[in-house]
Amino acid sequence: MKIIIIISLCFFVTTVLFSYNSQVDSLQNLLEISGDKQKVHILNELGKLYWGESSESTFKYSREAYELAQRIEYRLGEAQSLNNIGVGYYFLQDYENALDYFEKALQIRKELGDKEEIVASLNNIAIVYDEIDQLENALEYYLESLTLFEDLENKVGIAVTLHNIGVVYESLSNYNKSLEYLLRALKLYEEIDDKTGIASSYGNIGIVYKDLSNYDKSLEYHLKSLKLSREIGDRKGIANSLDNIGIIYENLNNHEKAIEYYLQSMDIEEEIGDDIGVASTLNNIGIIYDDQKKYNEALEYYKRSLKINQDIGYKNGIANSLNNIGVVYENIQEYDKSLEYHWEALEMFRQIGFKKGSAASLNNIGTVYLIMKKYDLAQEYLSEGLKIAREIETKDLLIEIYRKLSDLHFDQNNYKDALVYYKLYSSIKDSIFNKEKIEKISGMQTTYEVEHLLEQQETQIELLQKDNEIYRLFVDKQKLVKWRLYSILFLMGAIAFIIYHFYKIKHKANIKLRELVAAKTKDLTISNESLKKEIRERKKIEHQLIRSERLAGVGELAAGIAHEIRNPLGNISSSAQVCISKITRDDDLKKYLKIIIDESEKANSIIKGLLDFANPRVMNLKKGSINQVLNSVIKSVAARCQKSNVEVELEFSKDSPDLLIDKKWLEQAFLNLILNSLQAMPTGGKLKIKEQISEDKLEIIISDTGTGISDKVLKKIFDPFFTTKEDGVGLGLSLAHQIIIDHNGTLVIESEKGRGTDVIISFKIESSF
Repeated sequence: MKIIIIISLCFFVTTVLFSYNSQVDSLQNLLEISGDKQKVHILNELGKLYWGESSESTFKYSREAYELAQRIEYRLGEAQSLNNIGVGYYFLQDYENALDYFEKALQIRKELGDKEEIVASLNNIAIVYDEIDQLENALEYYLESLTLFEDLENKVGIAVTLHNIGVVYESLSNYNKSLEYLLRALKLYEEIDDKTGIASSYGNIGIVYKDLSNYDKSLEYHLKSLKLSREIGDRKGIANSLDNIGIIYENLNNHEKAIEYYLQSMDIEEEIGDDIGVASTLNNIGIIYDDQKKYNEALEYYKRSLKINQDIGYKNGIANSLNNIGVVYENIQEYDKSLEYHWEALEMFRQIGFKKGSAASLNNIGTVYLIMKKYDLAQEYLSEGLKIAREIETKDLLIEIYRKLSDLHFDQNNYKDALVYYKLYSSIKDSIFNKEKIEKISGMQTTYEVEHLLEQQETQIELLQKDNEIYRLFVDKQKLVKWRLYSILFLMGAIAFIIYHFYKIKHKANIKLRELVAAKTKDLTISNESLKKEIRERKKIEHQLIRSERLAGVGELAAGIAHEIRNPLGNISSSAQVCISKITRDDDLKKYLKIIIDESEKANSIIKGLLDFANPRVMNLKKGSINQVLNSVIKSVAARCQKSNVEVELEFSKDSPDLLIDKKWLEQAFLNLILNSLQAMPTGGKLKIKEQISEDKLEIIISDTGTGISDKVLKKIFDPFFTTKEDGVGLGLSLAHQIIIDHNGTLVIESEKGRGTDVIISFKIESSF
């Protein structure tokens, strides 16, 4: 497994105003005349001056500051010192100690309540987790940091953190989330006119589109980033853009073009002294030659990358280069050399605590032993790599290791275990495929909606054109009739003095002709209105058909997922119940088993909702009373209303007619609607259920004094899986809506944010019998 190097630079300091020597001398002179607290600050500033230059000096001054701060009980100074020591360890690539000191600094800063200091510690911790590829932890700290920046109304901090969160989501292959945060960062960078941030956002958005295989869109954003970086003279940004464009051409198998851009990028990196960037580009060029099976050229570039990383002491880069060299020697069947490099890489990854790198090296070592048919050693290293890959949930590595373990057992004629590992390999591979497919379908959805809107507009234009054509024909016919009439009248006037009695005959014929024209005109008008009505009805039916097809697809997917989950969930619950029955004493284990049973029941309830939604409903319609159904539902929620301090008012008509209803399904629909109203009144309120009867319609109005629903949410209220609740599934209102429709009724929700909600259910009385 080759490793592509992606560089993420995090800066703890961004500005240096004077030379080191002058600042050091100035601060040391101040030490002689300062009080204790001031001395703590000066010693910490001296420690900061050596960030990235001399960790030994950083440790010396920062520890002296820490000891003094402890002695005078100055907590702010202690936090600053601990943070400085953490930075020193970060630059030594000792990430375990860096995290330890950053966490200690964060604890003190939280005690002091200084949000600006807290957010600095949160970001430092997130940067370290990002560096060692513990992305979920990095995301947690970035999100906490974002909340504090928003409280401080610090737009620069918000933009930077949004950007970092987007980058982490990209690494987690959550491309929709990544684009969401990167676009929010881009918008904020544009508001504050931060051109460096804008260029960086363009670049990372381009990377997401590359991951989605949308290379045209990716190239568009990278070219924007390149242009803006050139305008502001950001040479590092220029080099990064050229490198990313090279990666696109590499994915398009245009290796010549990819190398051209890589070399341009490397020229700039060498000019600005960006050794890490040069090593990264050399590594990526090596990968191209490796893919082309030009192993000598690949080795040359990998070894040049390794030498630079060794010269600057960049352990992560050293480990990556060693790993890739080991892969080349494996490909040319020099297995001893391959193992030598992979062992060195493994040792380096373990030193820096990079678990994904360690798992990759263990996988590569196991692969070499498998090729050499040293099955015991292959089993040992692959199993150790599998343990780490499972721990960090790295699916690409899990796929490789499961496949290798399947091959290993197959070679040893252990077909049972070979099949077990092959099934694990297939299941994860299929899950990744489905996830990528969902991401791409989600990306295509927007395009589909725009195209669908354009089609609707074109259809409306065609209909208007048809209406205009019909009207024009009608007018032409009227003109023709008029001209004929004028001709007849003229002829009658001309011959009236000769044949009087023919005048009366022609006059009668003229009257009949007018009546005929009027009748034809009336028929044409009625036909025109009928045609318009039919077109509207067809559009409505077509829209309902499209929605039904979508709901059917969602239902099939939900049913499939529910059936697949229900059996293992039942096993979990049953196993927990058996275990709890074996325990005679009350202890923590019994408590946790009860939690498992309770949560299993909750999950099973959700699955039942999915199946209710997905399975076709057979309506057993019988004559029955709507009022009885409502009274039954109100009784079932009475205790909840009392607990939530909700007053219930019922206003039923005594003359309510019986309708054709399915009592079970109608109770489910009303229960979903009433529970929704109760959830909107967490602190109490009033629930009113009113019945109105007109000549041909029966209406039930459910009103609450809750929080109300915004217009944006109201538009999606009946969409399956749409919910605003943290623990909701989003099927209650959708299922209720379908049940009412099945009863030949309508369901309308009227609401205003902050003023409550009215749910209006209508049934046609005449069509119910």
